[in-house]
Amino acid sequence: MADDNCLVELMAELLAEARETKAITFRTAEDSSEFKSPIAKNNAAVGEIRLSVMRFTERIEDIYHLDQRVRVLESIVLPKPPPLQAA
Repeated sequence: MADDNCLVELMAELLAEARETKAITFRTAEDSSEFKSPIAKNNAAVGEIRLSVMRFTERIEDIYHLDQRVRVLESIVLPKPPPLQAA
């Protein structure tokens, strides 16, 4: 009988702990669901920033190539300065 009472007490304690664990798990699930919307918004913003950076990089490359073309034209059109003479 004493063993039966001991088992019943242990099972009662385990049941209480299981209920507490279930409540904690439920609260954790609720807390994590609160982060879903902000995370989705952040992911969308990061995607937009990535595209903006890619477009910006393309524009910088266009400007660089334009600068190279202008330098070639300047070297053809503008007269070259006379060489410096030693004093």
